[in-house]
Amino acid sequence: MRRCRAVHAKHPTRTAAQTLAQPGTHSDSTPKRVAHVQPAAHHPRRPVHVKKATTVTVSSPPPATIASVLATPCENTGLMPAAGNLEVVEQATVCLVNQERARNNELPLQFDAKLAQAASGHSAEMVSEDYFAHIAPDGETPLQRIQATGYIPNSQVGYTLGENIAWGTLYLATPKAIVAAWIASPEHLANILNGAYTETAVGVAPAAPPALAEGQAGAVYTQEFGVIEA
Repeated sequence: MRRCRAVHAKHPTRTAAQTLAQPGTHSDSTPKRVAHVQPAAHHPRRPVHVKKATTVTVSSPPPATIASVLATPCENTGLMPAAGNLEVVEQATVCLVNQERARNNELPLQFDAKLAQAASGHSAEMVSEDYFAHIAPDGETPLQRIQATGYIPNSQVGYTLGENIAWGTLYLATPKAIVAAWIASPEHLANILNGAYTETAVGVAPAAPPALAEGQAGAVYTQEFGVIEA
């Protein structure tokens, strides 16, 4: 069984919008194998006044950097998440995401501890509160989660943020299966390949939401994407 969602929030000129997508679940023999995607929705954020919009010029990434990512195999991508290997699983997930970016001529994302705090907290909460969504039962949004970590230093900076989430059971809970599901979904792939992002973190909980897992071993993944623009 596998399920995913994506969210995107952009604030380059002190405005933001979020995009939500949800591949769902399919009832089948164990392990369950099929996911589907629902359309995106948009949620505007109150603008902040600025004097002048900025223009960003995007140049081609250094070929050597892209080549080095592609030349480095990702390890531990078939691991089932467990309490003792979460850091390794998270690193494997980021490696696979960076390889997909490199295949599309995008620079690798760098680890950020504050994004890791938001990602790990959300994955753990989805298990403990038994839900699967970007927005928590108490109404907290991905933007609010990331703001609470201090990742966005003040209201005067621009930023671009994104979030992918997924849960799976059995072998569909491995980094390889989760990233493959994200890549197969246009909304999730858009976050993965967004050239604006420079930082990321993955948080994995070694169980799936109880009401969804049907007693099977599984895991929940949250990946945060971000960049702070001066």
